[in-house]
Amino acid sequence: MSNKKVFLLQEIIPSYRVPVFRRLAELNDVDLTVFYSRPSKAMICENLKNSGEISGFNSIKIGLWELGPYTYQPGILWHVLIGRPDVMIAGQSERLDSLFLLLLCKLLGVRMLWFKGGVPYIDEVTIREHANRGRMNRWFGRYNPKRLLSLKADGVIAYSEHAKRYYTMMKGFPVEKIWVAPNSPDTDALNVYREEWLKRREELEADRKRFSPRGEKVLFLLGRLNKARKTDVLLRALQRLHAKGLDMSLVIVGDGSERKHLESMATHLGLDNVFFEGAIYNERELSKYFIIADVFITPGVASLAIKMAMAFGKPVVTVDYGLEVHDVQEGVNGFIFQMDNDEALAEKIQLLLQSNELIKRLGENGITTIRDRINIGRMVEGFRRAIFSER
Repeated sequence: MSNKKVFLLQEIIPSYRVPVFRRLAELNDVDLTVFYSRPSKAMICENLKNSGEISGFNSIKIGLWELGPYTYQPGILWHVLIGRPDVMIAGQSERLDSLFLLLLCKLLGVRMLWFKGGVPYIDEVTIREHANRGRMNRWFGRYNPKRLLSLKADGVIAYSEHAKRYYTMMKGFPVEKIWVAPNSPDTDALNVYREEWLKRREELEADRKRFSPRGEKVLFLLGRLNKARKTDVLLRALQRLHAKGLDMSLVIVGDGSERKHLESMATHLGLDNVFFEGAIYNERELSKYFIIADVFITPGVASLAIKMAMAFGKPVVTVDYGLEVHDVQEGVNGFIFQMDNDEALAEKIQLLLQSNELIKRLGENGITTIRDRINIGRMVEGFRRAIFSER
């Protein structure tokens, strides 16, 4: 099998994607170059910035054009014309510059793959509405020229089996041209961090006692404190549980525009065992919080933190929305509740607070999920299968 020269286009390179690109670049038969741009204004507002350290693979920064809410990276066309890769991987399959890129690849005989996430919804009606949103779809329906052109690509790399079904049934991509690369944090690194922290038991026990002075269960939330995170829903759920005489602590790692409001809200609701730890980005340090906690909760838009929690053997309680929620199996490795329903969230948390056996079983199943289905090795292998497929 000959070496493949691969170009991969990203708007930014987030820190969680760096280990994946490093692993791809380490493959003997892949010559990888990642093209990226500065964060857009919208990303900066959400504190989505480039990784602090881009190393271990070839990378080239190209310009980013911003026209209102839209962004474009036309510079990739020149690099493909001059560099002539074997495979081009890009997202934003219906963006104009991406479609021009697709046409150029077709002219040059370069295999073109879309790297897509998935759909954040669960029920089919909402999924169908999501698939058909946008003016072009309203005007042209199934004959939307942008969608029809995007189908001329050589395949799709998707986050999950759920996403694979979505791109087949709702978008029309042939099932044999869709490869799953399960979205994963650096699970190998997380295993190393766990072993490192377990050698520092005194420090773990001291922090556990700080959060749980009376031996109460510790709930953990990680993420940017914005409105999409729905942390206020979690605080209202905790108030319901306190009214029933149930004790627990909540540790929040993250910062954002809603932090002051949430601190005031916790005080107003009489929740004196909520700990705001601020923003922490170092995964080695974050690992300590996953080890200390009993349950991981994300009451709003889910993130890769769900996979991190599973890797550390923690039950996940999450909302019915997000690209990662499809890997949470109700009653198997976690619980799912309806967005904004603090009563339903309180019921899920209560089940866990009252059963150490349930916490243990769901946590162990989460470890199995990561070991067998969702890890960095499987993500890299998904990319590799797509890159070398001749279909």
